[in-house]
Amino acid sequence: MEKQGQFTNKKTLFDKNLDFPELPGVYKFFNSKDELIYIGKAKNIKNRVKSYLNIGKGESKRIAKLKSSIKYIETIITKTESDALILEQGLISKKRPPFNIQFRDDKSYPAIHLSTSNDFPAIYISRQKNPSNTIFGPFANVGAMRLNVSLIRSLFKIRNCKDINFKNRTRPCIEHQMNRCSAPCVGNISKEDYASDIENTINFLSGDTKNIIFDLQNKMDFYSDNRDYERAAIYRDKVQSIRDTQKKQNVLTGFDDLDVFVIKRNKFNCCISVLKIDDGWITSSQNFYPDLKDNIPDKELLSVFLESYVINNKDRKTINLLFQGEISKETRDFITHLKSPKIITHKTNKQNKNLIDICSSQAEDALSRNNNFSWIQNSLEALANFLKVETINKIESFDISHTSGKNVSASCISITKKGPDKKNYRTMNIKKDSNNDYLALSEAIHRRCKNLKKNDLAFPEVILIDGGKGQLNAVKKYLDKKFLANIKFISISKGPNRNEKYDILHDGEASHELKNSNEISKLLQLARNESHRFAISHHRKRRSKEFFSSSLDGIEGLGPKLKGNLIRYFGGINKVFDASLDDLKSVPGIGENKAKNIFSHLKN
Repeated sequence: MEKQGQFTNKKTLFDKNLDFPELPGVYKFFNSKDELIYIGKAKNIKNRVKSYLNIGKGESKRIAKLKSSIKYIETIITKTESDALILEQGLISKKRPPFNIQFRDDKSYPAIHLSTSNDFPAIYISRQKNPSNTIFGPFANVGAMRLNVSLIRSLFKIRNCKDINFKNRTRPCIEHQMNRCSAPCVGNISKEDYASDIENTINFLSGDTKNIIFDLQNKMDFYSDNRDYERAAIYRDKVQSIRDTQKKQNVLTGFDDLDVFVIKRNKFNCCISVLKIDDGWITSSQNFYPDLKDNIPDKELLSVFLESYVINNKDRKTINLLFQGEISKETRDFITHLKSPKIITHKTNKQNKNLIDICSSQAEDALSRNNNFSWIQNSLEALANFLKVETINKIESFDISHTSGKNVSASCISITKKGPDKKNYRTMNIKKDSNNDYLALSEAIHRRCKNLKKNDLAFPEVILIDGGKGQLNAVKKYLDKKFLANIKFISISKGPNRNEKYDILHDGEASHELKNSNEISKLLQLARNESHRFAISHHRKRRSKEFFSSSLDGIEGLGPKLKGNLIRYFGGINKVFDASLDDLKSVPGIGENKAKNIFSHLKN
């Protein structure tokens, strides 16, 4: 394999007299520990590298941090800018530098597989990638994918059995009897005819239905001309099935091939959804999750993703792109002059807006189901540095919920470097009803730490409560200082107008605005919101249970034992209220008179 370029000597970056080549290529930044921290590509290495020499105003925190970490640079010269991009993407994937944005492919969606390495390929659905197979997808709409597979098997009679079963069969299985398989296992179809069915299947999944319909219509006409109307009707129904499937795709006509991009974010994660249109209908969808350590703008994120996407689809001749938002001038110039594949970008208009909407819905759904907490480790490190704590492996957050001092409930949630540790989420019923939240919080914290000590479990390095400096000190006043001496206590309160963007951190001695500490703010907001949600949820359950339970009090002849029988019989106190009079009569120990009393009491 021919070398794409050569390395320059290692040199100190911050030297304006450096003589970098004015050629396309790749540059690599290293820090003082000789660690590779960033890989980039450029049409002109000299101009690009020198742009890092000066820290500009208004640039992102990420870029400023990168510049301050650079010690020296290495370069690789390539023949073209396209070669530079290919090399850059390969090196990023292999080396994974911390300042490069990484994109995790969505592994949650299944795909359709054709085992085309076999003379008689099988069709099946799987979430695993097999390089020897022909793969279509992944599909976000699993139901639609299964309908497509079912349609393919009814149209083209493709087998779905495992290879070991296929090799050992001596007679057709039930799938053949159901007219869903041509039974190649026993020689009911020739290799050539089966290959034709596989070709039609691939065309169908690729969106090329025009040729399939044309072929099926010719066969329909042939059998019709020969007065074989039964067979002609079979092919007529196949054509109609394909057309009905196309109608269900809900895609505007006029776009034969189009790739649609949408970026969606929630408070903690980000998703880039891709919708692929082939021959006028949706053939696949995919989601990507960037590992973001900073609040990177959509423009920069979309630019980086687009370059990566183009390289991963370099075998295509033309890619039509539709996306929301802007991309950088550098990226736009690159894709404009790219010859293979040719990139054509489309603006959002009335004709294609529905495709953006479909893609947006997919991204929102993906975000609701996928939680990427890769950023938490960096946030814990940032918090440790901020609090001057050696390390933070675990932070626990507490909150209280009650109604006018009744049914006081406490929550404890745990966050580790891997994200929220839901197995260690805990709720507690506070022993005494009271409006004193500080006393309730101190009881919850004490009980939690006592349990950790009893079971020889690791204590959190930091405990968080919701509130200001006064609330924090009030809670600490009730706690055993010796017992909790090695734990850092902090609280978080919202800024002016209860704006989370300006959250304030309190450590008992001082208060700190977090508007310039995005990593810390993001972590503490997650912890606070999770503990708040968990406390309210538990309190509502307690309040509901008490309400229903108390509603059974005062019924003549209904003591604690019979009350328990009722609840157990119906499977819950709320289901007792839905019971009919006849249902109540059937409960052991409840006669007709008691049943009438209970029914009348509950309904009135």
